[in-house]
This record gives sequence, C-alpha cells and structure tokens, in this order.
Amino acid sequence: MENLEKYFRQVGSEPETGVLELDIGLSGGRSIALDQYHHQAFKIIRPHYLDDSGQVYYTIANPGGGYLGGDSYRIDINVQPGASALVTDQSAAKVYRTPGNYVVQNIDFSVEAGGVLEYIPDQLILYREADFRQNLVARVSSEGSLFISDVVTPGWAPDGSQFGYNQARLRNIIYVDDEPVVLDNIVIRPDDPGFAKELDFYMDGRTHFSTAICCDPGIDEDLFTLVQNEVKEYSSRFTDLNAAVTKLDKPGFMLRGLGNRTEHLLELTMLVANIVRAELRGQGKLHLRKY
Repeated sequence: MENLEKYFRQVGSEPETGVLELDIGLSGGRSIALDQYHHQAFKIIRPHYLDDSGQVYYTIANPGGGYLGGDSYRIDINVQPGASALVTDQSAAKVYRTPGNYVVQNIDFSVEAGGVLEYIPDQLILYREADFRQNLVARVSSEGSLFISDVVTPGWAPDGSQFGYNQARLRNIIYVDDEPVVLDNIVIRPDDPGFAKELDFYMDGRTHFSTAICCDPGIDEDLFTLVQNEVKEYSSRFTDLNAAVTKLDKPGFMLRGLGNRTEHLLELTMLVANIVRAELRGQGKLHLRKY
C-alpha cells in the first residue's frame, strides 16, 4: 500500500515556516492558554470571550499574507478536561504559485474529556499553479467535543479558468478514544489530464467544496435529523449548491458541500456549527468579529 505520509512532508531540512502550539485549560472558571508558543509566520491574536460560557476565542494570523512553495506549517492544540476553545484565522488563507514545489500544513488536535474545540477557519484560496497539502489528525475523548471545517475555493487566474491550481490534498483523521472513526482523504488534481474530462464526476460540475466534521457524545438521532433537515432546507435555496450529511460510527456526523460561491459554503458551515452550539451547550450563534 502506498505510503501517504510522504505527501505531507517537505523535502530537505529547512525550518518550519510557521508554528503554533496551544494548551488550553481552565482557570478561574474561564478557559485560557496555560501554555502557548508561536514562531515565524504564525502569530496569535489576543484572546476574546464572545459569551459568558468561558470559552476562549483565538485568532491565528499570518503576517506574511500568503503561502508560498516550500512553506511548511504546523498547528498543535490541546484542550484539557472541561476547557473550551474556538479557533479561527484572521482572513482567507491564500496559496500562491508553487512552481516545482508545494505547501504543507500539519495540524494535530487533542480534546480531553469534557473539553470542546471548534476550529472554523476562513476559506482556503488556491491560485494558479498552487499545490497545497494539509494533514489534520484529531484525538478526541468519547466525552469531548470537536467541530472542524474547511472551505476550498479556486483563486483568480489570468485566463479566467476556475481550476488553475495544480493540487488540493486534504486529509482528516479522527480518533475517538484511540479508535479510528474518520479517514477522509480528498485529492483534487486539475493538472491531471483526465480532470477536465471528468469534471462533472469529480465535482458535480461545481468549483468549490467544503467539509465539516463533528464528534460529540450528545449527538443523538434527533439532533442528527435536525442537522440533516436544516442542511437540506438551506441547500434547496440555491440551484448550484449540493450538500449532504452522513453519520459517523461514533456519535457525530460529517458534512460535505459542493457549490460555486464561497459565501454559501461558509454560511452552511456556520449554520451547522450554530445548531450544535445551541442544542448541546446552549451557546449563541457565532459572530467571529473579523473587522
């Protein structure tokens, strides 16, 4: 069997372009970073508290403005028992041309019993000749809660083509109590000669795609049905949006969306995240205050 790990490592011994490490715990009834480290291209903006739940809200910033060929990024976040964190980024992540090379981002999440981690970044924009590879591994307690998402969109190209990038490779692996629950491996290669020929097969004729995965012990049949119905209703508003929800083997679900507009996929992600927040924790809708 092919060793897929090679796709998520940079060749050579150059230092990582950006590193972020957070260890979130409880202190005085609120969640805080008991330990944090950021290096090079990644910075962390001062935390906020958006409600009275004690959940800490962190924004990751990349002052460099975009990802370039040869870049290597790493994000490690641990949420201790009873703590809660909401993490996003400052703006859309832009991957520029990576001629003869690629960008790698490795993400490692750990959520302990009673912990909550929501990771909801802005869209990832892949420009002409970009090659982006992300590997996300999450280890979640069966009594912990995880919500992760991503939205991938094609960037502007001089010839007006919608698929000017070379590759988008995103892999999500989730363990619940050390048992593998999700292995989701998306590989979109517009530089493959067969891609344009089979576009309707690969992307259902759409140009953008999104994923959201939630693991939480409180997700039962009623909540899953609610999410499913809300996704169906939202998708029916737009002729070019196609989305569906699937159950996981453990309490949880996975959402996949295909569309032609970034805002539709982002709104769909927020809709589902808000249902989980309201139904399981009594939290209000997300307002990420990116202004």
